Amino acid sequence: MEASQRSGQTAAHYSQVAEAYIDLFGSPEQAEAEDRELIAAWAAQLRGPVLDAGCGPGHWTQFIADGDRPATGVDLVPEFLDFARRTFRKPNFLHADLAHLPFDDEQFSGVLAWYSVIHAAPADLPPILDELARVLQPGGKLLLGFFAGDQLEAFGHQVAPAWYWPPVHLGEILEQSGFGVLEGATRTRPTARTHGHLSAHKRA
Repeated sequence: MEASQRSGQTAAHYSQVAEAYIDLFGSPEQAEAEDRELIAAWAAQLRGPVLDAGCGPGHWTQFIADGDRPATGVDLVPEFLDFARRTFRKPNFLHADLAHLPFDDEQFSGVLAWYSVIHAAPADLPPILDELARVLQPGGKLLLGFFAGDQLEAFGHQVAPAWYWPPVHLGEILEQSGFGVLEGATRTRPTARTHGHLSAHKRA
């Protein structure tokens, strides 16, 4: 199966549960306080348009746009985009695959990929990261959220198969796509999967 078919299947699974997903995760206030603080601090560094890659229902796109930054969200799930367009007025929302973005080279000062590549199989991830690098300005910032694990392995996510990534391994793939890793951390909760994030910049 090709990567585009896999991403299409994942989008179809999310379409089936879109209403429940929006109820659970459709606003920044429903996220962890640490996530809001991290994304706010990351966005405060940016001076220019920002892309929310895999925006879901658009809540983080709006969160970024509330800081008076031009923000665009892209996703493959029509139900998420319909909700985002009805609910949030500042950002622009487009239907797009992360591996084939409809933007010019070096268009954005920052790209947020918050849990939007967790379903990408290891072989499918490098082309996505290459595409995120393509649309970033030199020196532009990427913030990536993911499920962290001691080894690279698939697990049965509630919606579609997903992957645990060792942060070091994921950082190496980012480096191969032209990024320099700036910072990373993991966070563990007793009843939740381990959260990881990596902040990186596009090397000039």
